[in-house]
Amino acid sequence: MSYSSAVFDINDRKKLKESIRHKLEIEELLLEISNMFIVPAHLERDINVALEKIGLLCGAGRSYIFLIRENGATIDNTHEWCAEGVESQINNLQNIPGDVFSWWMEKLSNDEIIHITNVSALPPEAAAEKELLGSQGIKSLIVLPLYVSGKLAGFMGMDNVINTGNWGKEDVSILRIAVNLIGMGIQRKMAEKAIHLGEEIYRSMFQNAANLILLVDKNGIIVDCNFRVEELLGYRQDELTGQTISSIIFSDYLTKLQEASEEVENRGFSFNKEYRMARKDGKPVDVNVNSSGLKDENGNHVQIIYIIEDIGERKKAEKMLKESEGRYRSLFQNNGAVTMLIDPDTGDILDVNPAACSYYGYAREKMLSLNIADINILPEEKILEDLEQAKSRDMNHLYFTHRLANGVLRDVENYSYPILIDGKKLLYAIISDITDTKKMGNELVRAKMEAEVANQTKSEFLASMSHELRTPMNSIIGFSDMLLTQDFGPLNEKQLRYVTNISVSGDHLLKLINDVLDLSKVEAGKMELNVEKFSISGSVSEVKTLLTPLASKKSIQILSTFDEDLTTIKADRTKFNQILYNLMDNAIKFTPEGGHVIVDARVGEDGAKITIKDTGVGISEEEVHKVFQPFTQLRNSKYGKHVGTGLGLSLVKKFVEMHAGKIWVESEFGEGSKFIFTIPLNSNN
Repeated sequence: MSYSSAVFDINDRKKLKESIRHKLEIEELLLEISNMFIVPAHLERDINVALEKIGLLCGAGRSYIFLIRENGATIDNTHEWCAEGVESQINNLQNIPGDVFSWWMEKLSNDEIIHITNVSALPPEAAAEKELLGSQGIKSLIVLPLYVSGKLAGFMGMDNVINTGNWGKEDVSILRIAVNLIGMGIQRKMAEKAIHLGEEIYRSMFQNAANLILLVDKNGIIVDCNFRVEELLGYRQDELTGQTISSIIFSDYLTKLQEASEEVENRGFSFNKEYRMARKDGKPVDVNVNSSGLKDENGNHVQIIYIIEDIGERKKAEKMLKESEGRYRSLFQNNGAVTMLIDPDTGDILDVNPAACSYYGYAREKMLSLNIADINILPEEKILEDLEQAKSRDMNHLYFTHRLANGVLRDVENYSYPILIDGKKLLYAIISDITDTKKMGNELVRAKMEAEVANQTKSEFLASMSHELRTPMNSIIGFSDMLLTQDFGPLNEKQLRYVTNISVSGDHLLKLINDVLDLSKVEAGKMELNVEKFSISGSVSEVKTLLTPLASKKSIQILSTFDEDLTTIKADRTKFNQILYNLMDNAIKFTPEGGHVIVDARVGEDGAKITIKDTGVGISEEEVHKVFQPFTQLRNSKYGKHVGTGLGLSLVKKFVEMHAGKIWVESEFGEGSKFIFTIPLNSNN
């Protein structure tokens, strides 16, 4: 009897050990994912790593991310992990219309978790979803909505292609936290891109970042740092600038610093390296560092940016974790995001992490004595109503205005979900400050609108000035040409030279005015197409006749070839001729004496395909990208700057696009150029 009892005890202990081990694995994974997405240095890689780890831990066949395109109508499978032996589906799940799967998308839009334990048992209203899932061999799955900047951006999930069944609460919790962190990581990555909008925005984000940031040159000298340096290391910014980074790192960690520098040189980045740094007063500070290289225009690493997080408290917690099973505490306390635990029945704040105390400006003891109504400016009745609804939903995503300890109001984004602690349902809330992001977005929208209005006004003004600008120029040219006929009396040599200059300059100025006005009319939407049916070879011959004198001066041959299947086209003949004239004129200008220009017309996939090829000097790679920009003149080292308005190619592009066509250039410097454009055979735009 006693022997049987001993076996029972051992089995219980094994089950308990296995449960504790699995719990530790879950919490270690969540801690790792949390660290990955607090400062997402390589978001795509981190998402794929997170999917693999989650899929393996939860026993899934596949784990994946789907993102909604900017048009809001279609979705793409952007990231995927597959277990061994499970076929990848990512290439088959691109550009999927969202309205085809209305049942699925409606649930995600309502913040619902889709947990399908048996695909074959889906209801009739999910027929489309059932067909797609069945075609992939999926037996069961679980999917959660993914939010970015407060909007539904897609979903994250995992499925099983071997067995039906459902995932447990721990699996759901893993996905809840992971999808939230990935959404925040994507949002932060988008914010990083916004830095490039201007130096002022960059400096603001640099200086006010939550972590210490150091900018170090290739010699290891600190060239810049943000305000956090005084808080973390006790130095003023000007005191630390000019010192070597090795001077503020304990000698035991210099080898690791060198290894990280080599990683940056070879891979462009180095993640999650822990060092011990020295404060100005000599005290040690444990930090976690993510670093990445900054390259010059030649691709050489010239600086390294170090993002330094104070992990002193976390290090202490990690030491305690080795002696206990308090993993949840560590994750909560060391999360870089503002995190709170709230009683949904009363609104009392039951727990906060250091980030929350720092953000709101309260000591921990004071904050634990507050109610959420002391922070949220909504009426207390409305707050309690929201809390009551929140505890019954799997995930809540809301926006509020919170009051800090100093009275300042800040806009915040709140993700929360209910968790069970000691038999009581509480709300776990993660809060992000979006005040600056919201303000920045409003300012950018306003600036864009103002710029568009100003540009439209300018274009409309210039377009309306057509008669006023052209009439006096026509008079100047007309009267100078009349004087050149000498019908009203002979001109001496000097008079003849001066009048000739007036005529030539007038023609040049009129072309400039015409180009500017044509471009303005296009931009103002006042340029119309007069579509007619005409011969392409006839148009080429007309333009060739006009340009033959210019080509003859340089002994340049103008050749033309035509596809026998391409005879006529329906388009605006005047604008078609102007396109040909500008492209052939440019080809002649940039072709040295004795060369040739070839016009080739044939039927292509998109209609008529016209190619103007020259044997000229070609266009450098730098200039190829700006040839169609207005007020840009082509240059080359041998022939220098050619006279022109700088609008010809820009107008050509506008006219081609008005016909629903395309234009591009193929060129290699020193080898000549090919300008190619296509126009539908029946252009009715």
